[in-house]
Amino acid sequence: MTLEDLSLIAQIVSVLLIPASLLFVGLQMRQTLAIERGNAQRDILDQTRAWWMLCVSDEAMFDTLSRGLANYHGLSRFEQARFSTLGFNLFHIVEGVFWQSREHLFTVSMREGYYVAFLAIINTPGGRQWWQEASKVGNGEVCQYFSDRLANEAATLPLWTDLNPFLRLPGATGKPRD
Repeated sequence: MTLEDLSLIAQIVSVLLIPASLLFVGLQMRQTLAIERGNAQRDILDQTRAWWMLCVSDEAMFDTLSRGLANYHGLSRFEQARFSTLGFNLFHIVEGVFWQSREHLFTVSMREGYYVAFLAIINTPGGRQWWQEASKVGNGEVCQYFSDRLANEAATLPLWTDLNPFLRLPGATGKPRD
């Protein structure tokens, strides 16, 4: 075998190895995306669990949440601060879902679940009062998205207190639909 033959064989092998290496890189990228998707979803679920636990960590916090959903402006300054902290904590979780969805780290059904839950909270009377103030200080694009959806879908969105009747104040009923 001559040097020219060996060179030709090396060129053929390299031409075959290039697509193989590109295929391998593609598979690695797919695996990395799957790992990132799992990590992103796990992180959001952990944050959601922590948010729920904060809501029921003590009776005062639970009562503040329940009364705030009915009438945010009727809360004391301290209670408004607690309610607002819960609201912004949840908003930042949903904001994470918003941005990570753009990177295809969440399925449409998971994303919509978070969006509808957040919209159900800000669709309550007290949630609307809080959102009118909170939406002025959050990320503009995300706040505009939720404000638009709330304006367009309010009549068909559930209320958080209808989905979780234990948060409804005693004697209160769900909001009548227009």
